[in-house]
Amino acid sequence: MKAKRDPGFWNTGPVVEGDFRIRLLNQPDPGRRMEIIREVLCPPEPQLLDTSVLQNLDWINRLIESEGGEVYWDDHAVARLEERYGKALADDLIDLGTLYKRFEHYGEYPWLICNEAVDEAGILQNEKGERVRQLISFLSGHQDDCAHDSYTGVSLGLLLARGASRPSPLILRALGVARREEVYAVGGPLSFLPDLGDRMLVAHALLANVLAILTTDRRTFWRYRRELRDLGVEVMRPKELLELYAPYWAALEYEFAQRRTESAG
Repeated sequence: MKAKRDPGFWNTGPVVEGDFRIRLLNQPDPGRRMEIIREVLCPPEPQLLDTSVLQNLDWINRLIESEGGEVYWDDHAVARLEERYGKALADDLIDLGTLYKRFEHYGEYPWLICNEAVDEAGILQNEKGERVRQLISFLSGHQDDCAHDSYTGVSLGLLLARGASRPSPLILRALGVARREEVYAVGGPLSFLPDLGDRMLVAHALLANVLAILTTDRRTFWRYRRELRDLGVEVMRPKELLELYAPYWAALEYEFAQRRTESAG
């Protein structure tokens, strides 16, 4: 999905100057350059998806299929989308679609799902429910393929575990509870979230040590982002995440171009 306001990441060099650029220029080892790029520019990864994002990704998939694989957002198309859904959701859909296609380009999705999202998708009926469940199956397949050291410190196994699970006692202690059920219980550390499903999704993030939740829901997660930040979870909307990825992707493209130049020489 390409928006007219897309800054054109493919054709720019790193947008960060100063020490970072000097470190890259002075580093002859390509592997180490990649480590520096990731260390300095990579946004918080992975991100846990809430149900609103999964439903919007299904909408994006259906739109891409109907347009033959690519969607171009000129002023007229954006205006129609805003008229139908309102500006806020229209922006989220365009930015989420851009993220989705970029991750597809690089062949990996830093997106995780948890049991709560799976269970909520199971409630959806008819074709829409089936499509969302297919999307979840696709993303969970990528999640299963992640190496244990893909995301340092993240307990991937806790996100889709059924039955008894063993979260870190240090995390439980930091949250002031003794058992995982107390994390999302009424009166627990997440009691400021009125919906049980929301509390359970955040509990998955906390117990698995996932530092970011991606949402398009402005009524709950976004509203309580400050309280969640205090607990160590950053709530992000697609626009914010896309702005963070822009210099990271630009630096990657710059690095790949440098390697092609060196190889040709």
